Amino acid sequence: MLQALLAIILSLSVAAVLDGDRGLIALLLATTLGLGMAQWIQKVVAEDLGQHYVHEVRRELVGAALVPGKATSLGVTVTRASNDLTAVRNWLALGIVPMVTGIPLIGIVLVALFVQDIRTGVAVAAPLLICMAFLPVLARWTLIRAQELRSKRGRMAARIADSVMAGEMLWAVGGVNREVNAVSRDSDRVVVAAVKRSWATGFTRALMAMAASLSTVSVVVSGHLDPSEVAGTMMLLGVLATPVTELGRVVEYRQNYKAAIRILIPLLQRGSEFKQTQTQLPGLKVSEGVPGVNVKGIAARPGERIHLTGETCDTRAWISSLIEEGDGVVNGQQLSQLPLKQRRMLIGIASTHHYLSRGSVSRLASIRVPDATAEEISAALAQVGLDNDKTTQKQRLKNGGQPWNTAQINKLKLASATLRTPPLLVLEGIDPHIVKDYPGVVISTETIPGEQWRQVSI
Repeated sequence: MLQALLAIILSLSVAAVLDGDRGLIALLLATTLGLGMAQWIQKVVAEDLGQHYVHEVRRELVGAALVPGKATSLGVTVTRASNDLTAVRNWLALGIVPMVTGIPLIGIVLVALFVQDIRTGVAVAAPLLICMAFLPVLARWTLIRAQELRSKRGRMAARIADSVMAGEMLWAVGGVNREVNAVSRDSDRVVVAAVKRSWATGFTRALMAMAASLSTVSVVVSGHLDPSEVAGTMMLLGVLATPVTELGRVVEYRQNYKAAIRILIPLLQRGSEFKQTQTQLPGLKVSEGVPGVNVKGIAARPGERIHLTGETCDTRAWISSLIEEGDGVVNGQQLSQLPLKQRRMLIGIASTHHYLSRGSVSRLASIRVPDATAEEISAALAQVGLDNDKTTQKQRLKNGGQPWNTAQINKLKLASATLRTPPLLVLEGIDPHIVKDYPGVVISTETIPGEQWRQVSI
């Protein structure tokens, strides 16, 4: 509205100055500056709105991707958190805001042109309406191409992620070139899909740019205005050209947003449903019965040691299901009645198969117990034989624990699993010798020579 008002004032000022009223030059300059400032503020507000919204959606998206159950490809998750959310951000910052400000601006300027001279209004409105009539068809075309591109891009991202994760194996078997060729083929499909989309988006933008130009041409060709009126009208048309041209981009951003949101919504709904389920669980209650564990057919008292044997895939599935399924009782607490956060208070799991996330040693040690104090973290690190000084705790690890070696990484996982001494400690592929005096129940795929462990086969 403000931009439209400034545009009308600018047009009237130009006409008055050309008629000899030089006193309005200052108003003319101030109005021009005001239009520039309005555009500047609009862009800043739009970016702020888009980034804050995307920040919240990204948080929900990553949380949903980490929900237990169906695993999501790393590459697909990264694509959703980057390209798809960029489409959401573009719609908010470069689509909604220009549309909300642009459409009123176009309407007010057209009304002003009709008020000045109905012939001018018709000359400007006719090309705009004709070109806008094609927008629904072009929007559908753009949506189809955007969906196709996202499908190809997600497949390529999944391929790249899987290739990088399998890098060591590919080098060992000599499959690097073959894998690179496969990535290249997927990349070629993305290129083709992107070019196809550009035909739709490019035509839409070109059509609206042509509409703005045709409006100017039709006014000139009509030849019914005197020189001062032409100057004022041209100023209005100059202001009108920007929002009209941006309508082409608005259509593009809208369809990209729709294509992205069709992919994002199912995952976000999954995360929302999981959160709702967690909040409905009763939670911890006053402990009843004898301390100990009875999980998935294994009953043990505090201090007992259980050697879990079986195929690697079977033991991994058994251990993963402890937290996810909640089938059992630990210290009188029915796991299925507890949210995941409370289940982790009762069960600590350290596995060589778990990929270490990025962060400081202190953060990784307390990742199971986020509210752990500095003293608790320090004690847990010392218990497993790691340095617990401030320098070590502040050291940042990345790429699965680099620059630490495997032994240090396993000790860090063990420190996290034993923090606050959960009643049940589960070890997968990790030497239990470090925690030989652990007071709770220990279930491990490894044993300590010379000690008596009860063997349980999966």
